Amino acid sequence: MSKKLSSLWFLTEPFDTEQKEYILLDFLKNKTRDLNQDTCLSTIKEILSLIKALKNFRDKKDINSYNKRGLNRQDKKIAEEFSEIVISEDDRESLNRIIEKSLQILYDYSEICMEMLREEESKIKVFRIEPKFREKEEKSDFGFLVMRNMITDDLLNYFYKSKVKMKTVDGEKDIVILKKIHIKNPVFSMSYEHIYHEILENFGVINSGFPEFYVVEIYENFEEDSEIFSISKDKFFEFIVREKNKKAS
Repeated sequence: MSKKLSSLWFLTEPFDTEQKEYILLDFLKNKTRDLNQDTCLSTIKEILSLIKALKNFRDKKDINSYNKRGLNRQDKKIAEEFSEIVISEDDRESLNRIIEKSLQILYDYSEICMEMLREEESKIKVFRIEPKFREKEEKSDFGFLVMRNMITDDLLNYFYKSKVKMKTVDGEKDIVILKKIHIKNPVFSMSYEHIYHEILENFGVINSGFPEFYVVEIYENFEEDSEIFSISKDKFFEFIVREKNKKAS
């Protein structure tokens, strides 16, 4: 079986509980073969998308009221075919059992992935630097982010801007954007204060103030296309959102 599973896989005929359970378990068996700390994040996202689809249909009870804007071509085809079916009461009951059983299986499986993710997250440290030369604490929605490989001391440096509006299938939401920047010495030396000063020298002071400065330390050798790098960015986004919420309250 393919390692990919349509998010609306449960709406295809026949509505047989055992057959659908076999399909789901076979899919998870294939995912498990490749599951490790380098794939746990992408696996969790895939599992959560399946859970979301099951819950959405369970809550709406009708595919015609389902939000189809975010569906891919395969899912749209399944939705269209299902909307043309006159489903019997027995099939409806079977479909309800399929949904509840599938949710339980996916919840249990996601716990395994989450445990692996928690282990990865323990290798990541996020914090804010308050430069000593600032006269007062200044908080804004933009600044600099340094991601440090604690094994090699290599640095990846970014300009970030938060509270950027983006339209999604679930409506407008605030996102954080990162733009990679380059400094003369992309290796940790002396202190984070020194790195911040070097970044300011390269890019100047923005709006006559001092932009915010965050650091993410990653205690694992990584590449930019690695899972732990992606996890680190997510943790940084969560961190600054929490900080903004604290300020607001």
